Amino acid sequence: MNWTLDQLVTFVTTVDSGSFSAAARKLGRAQSAISTAIGLLESSLGVSLFDRSTKIPTLTNQGKSLLPEAREILRQCDALNNQALILGQAEVGRVTFAMDEGLPYPPALALLSALAKPYPQIELNVLHGSQENIVDWLQTNQADIALGFHRKPVPPTIESVPVSAVPRIMVCGHEHPLAGKPKIQRRQLARYRQLILSPNQVDEDEEERISPQVWRANSLYAVAELARLNLGWGVLPVNIVQYPTLDGKLVELSSTDLFFPALEVRLYWRSGQGESEVLRWIRQYLQTNRFTHIA
Repeated sequence: MNWTLDQLVTFVTTVDSGSFSAAARKLGRAQSAISTAIGLLESSLGVSLFDRSTKIPTLTNQGKSLLPEAREILRQCDALNNQALILGQAEVGRVTFAMDEGLPYPPALALLSALAKPYPQIELNVLHGSQENIVDWLQTNQADIALGFHRKPVPPTIESVPVSAVPRIMVCGHEHPLAGKPKIQRRQLARYRQLILSPNQVDEDEEERISPQVWRANSLYAVAELARLNLGWGVLPVNIVQYPTLDGKLVELSSTDLFFPALEVRLYWRSGQGESEVLRWIRQYLQTNRFTHIA
């Protein structure tokens, strides 16, 4: 068997992306290259991984059986590479820290300020983005450690621990028809446009979608600004509602039959980074310093 790691990456990416064409876009390759890599992998393994008799290829029973094995091989390869990177570092050097753009700023800045004391010579690079950005940056080695809201499951190559949670509330602008109503029911909310955070695909928000009228944005601050302009109602973390430029410009809505759970905040890192000195320090810091939305 002469299969390669690149072929396994192509196989797993194709499954996760949903089609050969989507995998080609994600990997930056031609669709023919994806088909060729899958074909070579099938030939090397001696099994058919995909049923191509339908418009969109689906996994065969053999493909379903081999998929977990392929994921585990790639996870172990990532762990090996990450551990080698750590062992090859004579000192802390450069660290890239990614943060969710919607996180409360005070505790995040307090963390970075505290980090500068034991590591005054560290070269720190800070990135801001969505959970999807953060996971992508970790997987492609563009980030070493990340802190962000946990909205959906992450790949098995990414490890994480919970550190806190931030409450969410329903809001709208002061001149919105819903403003001032004492208790609002789901059917009333459904009459007005809903503002939703949706970084990528439009079907990611179905779980919390209430209104048939929806506007989407890839930033929590954009959702807040649209609500401020009375263009709809939305659900936001309290730290966004209390942000200096937004404080007092949004109205909190109360509901009799709806509850939106708090957003869990998690610390993320690549598998195999358990011995990273900075990661170990950050984990210890977050265990003794509560990451709270309250300034």
